[in-house]
Amino acid sequence: MRRGEAASLPRVLVAPGAVDDARGLIRFGPLERVLVPVGPVVAEPEHDGPALVHGHGPGGLEHGSVPGITLLTAVDRLRWCATRGLRAVVAVRGSGTGEAAALAGRLCRGLEGDSVGAVEVDLRGADDQHALRVMARLREETPRDLLLLARLSALQPDLVGVARGAVAGGAGAVVVCGSIALGEGRWWSGPSTGAVCRAGVRALTAAAQEQRWPAVPLVAAGGVHDLDSARRALAAGAVAVQLGTALWADPTLLDTLTRRLDQPPDRTEELP
Repeated sequence: MRRGEAASLPRVLVAPGAVDDARGLIRFGPLERVLVPVGPVVAEPEHDGPALVHGHGPGGLEHGSVPGITLLTAVDRLRWCATRGLRAVVAVRGSGTGEAAALAGRLCRGLEGDSVGAVEVDLRGADDQHALRVMARLREETPRDLLLLARLSALQPDLVGVARGAVAGGAGAVVVCGSIALGEGRWWSGPSTGAVCRAGVRALTAAAQEQRWPAVPLVAAGGVHDLDSARRALAAGAVAVQLGTALWADPTLLDTLTRRLDQPPDRTEELP
């Protein structure tokens, strides 16, 4: 998958850490048309298991940051992908400029590296220069034809500038995340964040038309909880959607969207 090729990006992705172990998704449908999520991979995991849920409310839930996994765990999951002919998107997370790139490079150079179909790095909270440096290091450590995704927040003050920096560093797609930060390591996610995500997608789409950044495919990651909300995200300008906490309530949604998202909507369905 090469930089900027929308056709090479699956229509439906799974957010890193949305499921504790993505191997369990195979029970709900085939995974050949998606990238199996692996990660986020970190140098020193704090604890095992899924993200902690702190509370529920109208339109979503409050949860902790997704805990990372070790390189050894990531290798084991990539090996599982390799034995089944599946491709993975590896999420990496690190401090400083080079830690995430070093983790991705070690996985791509390993025996299971051929199973890595894309690498995603979390740049929420980064400025344009930090995004540029992180993506450039990641580009140096990974194969030239590997798709790199930059995960940005729809609420970042200079969303267009950070996206511009990420693409200049080597990002081939931008994931627009609608999750709302509630404090250190605490997030609000759910259907109510769909409008936030779509606003970010529209802002980047408009900026691309004004040639304020070198546009790459956009992935909507926020508030996608059913077929209708996925189609609304595509209508806003995204080329793909990413499922997160929606899978906690309905793991079969991945198979549903993979099969039906490209089909024409029913006449009763309305898009903005």
